[in-house]
Amino acid sequence: MAKKQSTSPWVWVFLLLILASFVAFVLFLDQKIVQSGAEDQQRQESTGSKNKPTIDFYSVLPKREVEIPISEEDRDAIENPSINKEVVDQSILQVGSFQSAGEADSLKAQLAFLGLQATIKSAVVNDETWHRVQLGPFASQTKLSRAKNLLIENRIKYMERSQPN
Repeated sequence: MAKKQSTSPWVWVFLLLILASFVAFVLFLDQKIVQSGAEDQQRQESTGSKNKPTIDFYSVLPKREVEIPISEEDRDAIENPSINKEVVDQSILQVGSFQSAGEADSLKAQLAFLGLQATIKSAVVNDETWHRVQLGPFASQTKLSRAKNLLIENRIKYMERSQPN
């Protein structure tokens, strides 16, 4: 028969001693952290009130006003934002050029779904007819930028051109 081995009571005493010393160490560290945090806070309060200048921005800001000269034309545009002085009469966006009229109509329909009104202009180049899909001319820089952003968001390539007179 196998003999049952028993553990010595000294092993248990030793393990409990190690556990108790670990708990005491953790409590000691906790007290040190609390004490150092309180000392830091007192130190900050005592030095903080001496070093920080008190600024009352209600009294400081009016003294720092900077007058920016604005032309009368710009002032009208600021007061009435519906007036857009930057007219871009000469800019158009060419979105595609196709030999097939069906492909040009397809792209025009795709642009219509995006809320853009396209036109198809036919041109003869080297005895071949090309159908150009164009947007514009745009009445303002804002509308031109909006159209460009819509094209970029939908991954449609474009080329900005000046409108032929």
